[in-house]
Amino acid sequence: MHERVTQGTWPLVGRSAETDQVRAALLDAASSGVLLVGASGQGKTAVARHAVNALPAEQEILYIRGSSLGAPTDYSALTVLLVDLDEAVTRTPLLLLTALQALFAGLPGGRPVVVVDNVADLDPASATALAHLASTHSVRLVVITEQITRTPEPFVELWQSRVLGRVDIEPLTFEQTRDLLREVLDGEVSRALAVGLWRASDGNAGTLRALLSVALESGQVRLRDGIWVRCREHPGSAGLGTSVFDDATGAARTALALLSVLGETPLRILLDHIPREEVDALRQRGLISVHAGEDPTAVIAEPFAATSFRAALARSPEPAILTALDKIDGRTDLPPAVGVVLTSWLLDAGVAVADHRLGSAARHANLLARPDVALRFLDALEDWQQHPAGVVEYARLPRDGADVRALRTAIDTLLQDPALAPADRAALRLADARTRLRSAPVDDALLDVLRRCEADCSAVEGADREYLAEDLALLRLELSLITGRYREVLRDAAALTASLLDASSTAVRAKGMLMMALAATGQHERVDVLAEALAQIRPAAARPCDRQEVHQSALLALALAGRIDEAVQRLRSVSSSRHDVQDEVWAESLAGILLAGAGRSREALRLLLPALAELGLEDRSGMLPAAKAAAAYAYALDGQDDAAQGCLDGLQHGYIGWPAVRLVDYFRVLTAALLEDQRDAAQAMLRFANLERALGSKGLELLFLLQAVRLGEASVAHRLLVRSGELTGPLAHLARLFSRGVLSQDAALLLEAAEAALAAGHHDLAGSSSLLAVQLRAPEDDPLLFVRAEQILRQTSVERRRSLTRQALTERERAVARMVARGLSNKDIAAAEHVSVRTAEGYVHRAMSKLGVHNRKQLRSVFGTR
Repeated sequence: MHERVTQGTWPLVGRSAETDQVRAALLDAASSGVLLVGASGQGKTAVARHAVNALPAEQEILYIRGSSLGAPTDYSALTVLLVDLDEAVTRTPLLLLTALQALFAGLPGGRPVVVVDNVADLDPASATALAHLASTHSVRLVVITEQITRTPEPFVELWQSRVLGRVDIEPLTFEQTRDLLREVLDGEVSRALAVGLWRASDGNAGTLRALLSVALESGQVRLRDGIWVRCREHPGSAGLGTSVFDDATGAARTALALLSVLGETPLRILLDHIPREEVDALRQRGLISVHAGEDPTAVIAEPFAATSFRAALARSPEPAILTALDKIDGRTDLPPAVGVVLTSWLLDAGVAVADHRLGSAARHANLLARPDVALRFLDALEDWQQHPAGVVEYARLPRDGADVRALRTAIDTLLQDPALAPADRAALRLADARTRLRSAPVDDALLDVLRRCEADCSAVEGADREYLAEDLALLRLELSLITGRYREVLRDAAALTASLLDASSTAVRAKGMLMMALAATGQHERVDVLAEALAQIRPAAARPCDRQEVHQSALLALALAGRIDEAVQRLRSVSSSRHDVQDEVWAESLAGILLAGAGRSREALRLLLPALAELGLEDRSGMLPAAKAAAAYAYALDGQDDAAQGCLDGLQHGYIGWPAVRLVDYFRVLTAALLEDQRDAAQAMLRFANLERALGSKGLELLFLLQAVRLGEASVAHRLLVRSGELTGPLAHLARLFSRGVLSQDAALLLEAAEAALAAGHHDLAGSSSLLAVQLRAPEDDPLLFVRAEQILRQTSVERRRSLTRQALTERERAVARMVARGLSNKDIAAAEHVSVRTAEGYVHRAMSKLGVHNRKQLRSVFGTR
C-alpha cells in the first residue's frame, strides 16, 4: 500500500488543469474522490499518477486494476487487502466491509487514496465494496474509466449523487501536442510535423506515441538544423505493426477494411456493401463512428488502428477486400476525396493504376489542396511529359526553378503536335502562362503567351470553352495583382463575381484577389465586408484549393491593415482545426514574417527557424527567400549581427513566389538600417512609397511612408499624416499618432503613439516612438514620462541598438544605476566600487540627472529589469 503509482516513460504535458482538479478533490476533506473519464490513450492514468504522487508523503496510496481473468470471482481485485483477514470474515460481505473500514481507519496518513483502473473488468463485488467505502468516507477514490456506460453502476451512482466529482480528459489540442513533442524530442518541432501528427493521432496521446515511434524508425521524422521536421516519403512504406482489427472476420472485417482504406466514407456507400445490423454492431462496440449531416459519413473511431490496418492490407491485399473495393471504385457517386484516398492505397498495395486514373486523381488531389498527394500520382504516371492532362496538373503545383524548366520543355514539346486537341492546346497554353507568371518576372514573353492563350481558348467549343475563358480571366487578374495594378483588379474582379455569396470557384478566387487589391489600396472596411461574406459560404460549397487561396489572401489583407496579432491568431486557429485547409509550412513562415515585420524578433525566430528547416527540404510555396530575409531582420534586432548577415548571404535568386519577392526587398532594407546605414534605408523606404503612390496603392504607400519616417526621414511626416487621415485600420491610426508627434516634436504625443503601438503588437514603432520621446524630453517635462518611455523601450528590440540614453551614461554611472535598482545603499555602492561614500553619492546624482529622474524609485523604474 505504501508504493505509489509507477512513473511512466512519457512526460505529462498539457494536463496541468486536470491534474490540479484531481489533486484538489483528493485534498478536500468533504470529497470522496473523482471519476476520471476519457478515451483510451488520452492519458487518464498519467493524470491520476501525477495527481496522487503530488500528495503529502504520508498519504497511503493503493492501486487496483480490474482484470478480465478475475472478473468472474468476487473480490478478486481486493485480494491484496484480504490476505491478512480471517477467511470467515471474507465470506460475509457485512463483516468484510466492517473489517476494511477498520483497516483503513487505523492508517496514520488518514483516509487512503485508492486508484481504480480498468474498471470495465472490475468484478462487481469489488466495485460495490469500494463504492461503499467511499460513501462512508473510509477511502478516497480515483476511478479511471473510458465511458460512463462501461463503468460499474456503484461508481456511477456515487457520481450522480455527487459523492464523486468528475474530471474529463479531452483530446490534446494542437498546441498541447506540439509542446508534448518538443518535450519528448527535446527540441523544436516544425508546425507542419506537429499538425500532421496531431491530426493523425486525433489528439490522443497514446496514438501520438505510437505514430511518433513509427515515424522515427521509418525516417519520416528527422532532425535538420536543430529542428525536428517531417520528410516527404509516403507513410505507406512504413511497417505499422499489427492492428487491433486482425481478429475481425466476415462482414465486420470487410467493413473495417473498407473504412481503413477509404477513410471517411458516405454511410450510404458502406451500407450498399455491408448489412446495416453489422454496421450498428460495430458502432455499439465503439469501433466505428457515424457523423451526422446532409450525407452522413462513417469512419474508424481509432485513427491509429485504421492506419495500421490500412498498411497491413496494402502489404498483403485480401481478395475479398479487393473485390469490394473494385465495386466501390466503379461507382459514379464516389466522392473525389474518397477516390483520391483509394488511388493512394492502390499504389501502396502495388496494384496497377491506369494512366487516365492517375491523371484524374492528381487533378482531384490538387482541387483538395493536397499537392503532395497529387505529386505522388503524377510521379507514378509513366512519361508524364507525354500526357497533356498530367502536364497541366504539374503546372498547378507550386514548383521550384528546376521543375519550371522541365515543365516548359514538356509544354513546348506537346504544343508542337499538330494533332493536339484544341481544348488540350488551350489548357497547356494556360499552364505555360501560369508557370511563367508564378516563377519569373513579368516580361514580354509572358504577355505573348497570354495573347496566344486567348486565341487558343477561342478555338475551343462547348463547355470547355467557358471554363478555359474563366481560367484565362483569372490568370489576367492574377497578373494585374502581381504587377501592382490594383485598380485593374478592382475593376475586373467584379465581372467574375455574380454576387457576394457566389460560391463558384471563379467567384471565390476572384474575391480572394479582390481582397488583396482592396487592402493594398487602403480600403480595409470593404475588405472586412468581403471577408464576412466569404465566411458565410459553407465549406462544402467551395473547393479546398480555393478556400486555401482565399484564406491566404485574407491573412495578407489583415497584415496590410496592421492587424498582426489577428492574422497570427487566425494562422494558429486553422492549424488547430481539423477541417480548414492550410499549407502549414507557408503558415509558419508567414506568421514568423509578420512578427519580424512588427519588430517582435524573438517571437519571430521561434517560428522562422522551424519554417526554414522545412523550407530547406522543400520550398513549394517560394517562401524560403522571404523567410530568410525576415530571419535576418529578426536576428539583427536581437543583436545577432553575424547570423543576420549569414541569412542575407544565403539568399539566392531561385524560385520566389508572390508576394515573397517584395518581402525580400522590404526586409533587406530593414536589416540594412541596423547593420549598415539607417539614412539610406529610410530613403529606400521612401522610394517604395513613391512607387506605390504612382500606382494608387494608398495602403502600401502608408506602410512604406511609416517606415521611412520611423527610420529618420522626418521630411515626409506631413505626407504620412495626410495619407493616414484618409485611411482606416490600426496601422493608419498608429501612423497618425506617430506623425503628429514627429511634426510637433512633442514627447508626450510620441509616448502616446508608443503606448498604442505596443498594445497593437507593433514593437518596432513602439520602440522608435519611445526613443524619440526620450531624445526630445525637455528639463521641464514630467520625469515619469521619461520613465515610461524607458519601460516601453525595454519591451522592444529597438533599445538594444538605438537607445542614446544608455550612451549618455559612463560605464561606471551605468553600473551604479543598476546597483541602485538592486536596492544597494550609497555605502554598499562605495564598497563595491572601492570609492568613498561621497564619490558614490556623486555617481548616483549624475546618473539621475542625465536620465531626468529625481529619486531612487524612478531610477529603479528605468533599470529595474536590466
